Amino acid sequence: MRLALSGACAPDWPLEDELTAAAAAGYEAVELWLPKLWAVLERSGPDAVAAALKRRHLAPAALAPIADATFRAGAGLEAVTAEVHGAAALARAFGAPWVVVQPGERPDGAGERDALREGRHTLGRLALAAERYDVGLAICPLGYAWSSIRTVREAGDIIEAVGRKSLGLALDTFHMHVAGSRPEDIGHLRARWIGLVRLADAPAGEPEALRDAHRLPPGEGVIPLGDIVARVRALGATEATVVLACPLTGGLGDAAGWAKRLRERAAAVLRAPAPAGRR
Repeated sequence: MRLALSGACAPDWPLEDELTAAAAAGYEAVELWLPKLWAVLERSGPDAVAAALKRRHLAPAALAPIADATFRAGAGLEAVTAEVHGAAALARAFGAPWVVVQPGERPDGAGERDALREGRHTLGRLALAAERYDVGLAICPLGYAWSSIRTVREAGDIIEAVGRKSLGLALDTFHMHVAGSRPEDIGHLRARWIGLVRLADAPAGEPEALRDAHRLPPGEGVIPLGDIVARVRALGATEATVVLACPLTGGLGDAAGWAKRLRERAAAVLRAPAPAGRR
């Protein structure tokens, strides 16, 4: 499983500096953070980004995120479809296999069946759009109570219902914890669905109160990351890219060191023996 650094760690970190630090720290890939990437493209264009990746021997694992993808109506649905077209075109140009999408808010009065139906309709449409560029669309469930897709099982149900090979999963360990999911839930997935494993830990306390700012480096919190990784491997998803997306705690002056420490923590999780019964 290769390791990728996410641009979400430090949104204000210049992309050139981020790529340089990722290569120096030994990452094989990066998750290009779209809010940062769009700004760079306005100044430099896609060829400059592709060249920067090539010079540093970094593979683009994914472009992320297309936010608020579900429960958009009319012009909103057209807008998110256009976003996917734009991101998928860039992903193809860079050689990235995935564009990551995040769910929107479930409206008042909408139940689980409504969320499944909406996810099947909208994400099926967006996956078809991504297919035109030979790029996959990875659903990243958000564990927050308002989210229309909270758990990996809900995402799996949608992927199963849509039935398109281009639709997959970005399994986020932090949001699994926030949603109250268990490592055993991974057994309900299929290996080919899992394109990305976004690895982060979480502090002790009520999971429902956590937000992305609380994401911790692997091994510094309470999530059984070793068990989760072992179950992903046991499922057969050994080609999934492990993405490190934990917010920088210091200033940008420490960003390169932070990236290196994140990689070391993740590598330790990947090297650790599988928990008893998971071998």
